[in-house]
Amino acid sequence: MTAQRRHFGNVRRLPSGLYQASYWHDGQRHIAATTFTQRADANAFLDAASAAIRRGDWIDPELGRISFARYADLWLAQRTDIRPRTREQYELLIKNRLKPVFGDFELAKITPVHVRSWYADIAARTPGAARSAYRLLKAIFNTAILDDLIAKNPCRVKGGGTDKVADRRIPNVDQVAALTQSMPEQYRVAVTLAAWGTLRRGEVLGLNREDIDLRGGTVRVERSLHEFYDGRLELGRTKNGDPRKIYMPSSVMPALEEHLRRFVGPESDAALFLGATGLRLRPSNFWVIWETARRRAGLTWVRFHDLRHFAATMFASTGASTKEIMSRGGWKSVAMVVRYEHASEERDALLAQALNPYANGSNVVPTAHPSPGDRARSAHDDGVKGETEGEYVELDPLTRENETECSGGEIRTHNLAVNSRLLCH
Repeated sequence: MTAQRRHFGNVRRLPSGLYQASYWHDGQRHIAATTFTQRADANAFLDAASAAIRRGDWIDPELGRISFARYADLWLAQRTDIRPRTREQYELLIKNRLKPVFGDFELAKITPVHVRSWYADIAARTPGAARSAYRLLKAIFNTAILDDLIAKNPCRVKGGGTDKVADRRIPNVDQVAALTQSMPEQYRVAVTLAAWGTLRRGEVLGLNREDIDLRGGTVRVERSLHEFYDGRLELGRTKNGDPRKIYMPSSVMPALEEHLRRFVGPESDAALFLGATGLRLRPSNFWVIWETARRRAGLTWVRFHDLRHFAATMFASTGASTKEIMSRGGWKSVAMVVRYEHASEERDALLAQALNPYANGSNVVPTAHPSPGDRARSAHDDGVKGETEGEYVELDPLTRENETECSGGEIRTHNLAVNSRLLCH
């Protein structure tokens, strides 16, 4: 064995013919985790370590030797800011998607090549799960960087965590009416609340009698009903954590009043929707009811969440500002409002007729009315902060508005229903 003195660190040749690099820092000797086939490579390693120490961004390689499985468990245990349902989703992704591949690796030894190979394999089989798992993996490594365990994030798959959400067709007024009539009488106002009040499914199912103000014409949204994979139900916070009060069109209030009279108990905390056993209706059981109704109406392409798209579009068509739309729907992101505002054929036809005076040669100067998208972009330019398109901040990868709201929630509820977890209420 031979050693070569350097200004920083040492390189020695092992009996195997490979080269080992080591150096001292803060009174501790550090040996490179790998050996090198060329002396020049070992020297380059030491030069990089020396430069990192001078810059002040040196990472103790010993710290990065914690296994990914162990660190992922610690990461999740320290996330006290997430909702129970989100925590359950993280647990499942870590257990089923991340640990089987990365669990035994030391944190510092997971490379971009490992991540890219894993992502390509999972994306070919389950694209949606791949994006969710990738976002979570990237978030874990971002925290590892903050903890000074690694220097760089190995998650570098371009667009790996970005959802490719295509524009969806939304129902028109007549189709919403048909869906409403196709529902059993005791559940019809669930469609009304979503289509004319922008409520999410969990928010609809979490309503109590006390939340409906018939005199004021409002619905108070303070909670959301969550169903876990083990069958548990929980009344938790709304998606963005904030309560809101929704003013409903006066024309739908008689239907709400009739529903309260016929189907809701007199107690202030009586649930608005009950299942067959007289307990609060489960999301999985509601999915079965909704599926039957949309088949009966011949509108199987309409998801329940599309009613929320419909509501946002209708509200935007009245000339509501972006801030007003955000408040009504419980959105905190301008980008999300733009995604939920859809142009409709009916609205396009109406606006086309409004052009007649100008097309006929009138000298009237039209007043500019910005489109919903223009309003959103203007609001964003004026300082309304929202999600950026493309790469997102990876601090809470599964609770972004666009992720679970578009289709994941309904798909997960479908899985709950078909996996024999219907508990008859």
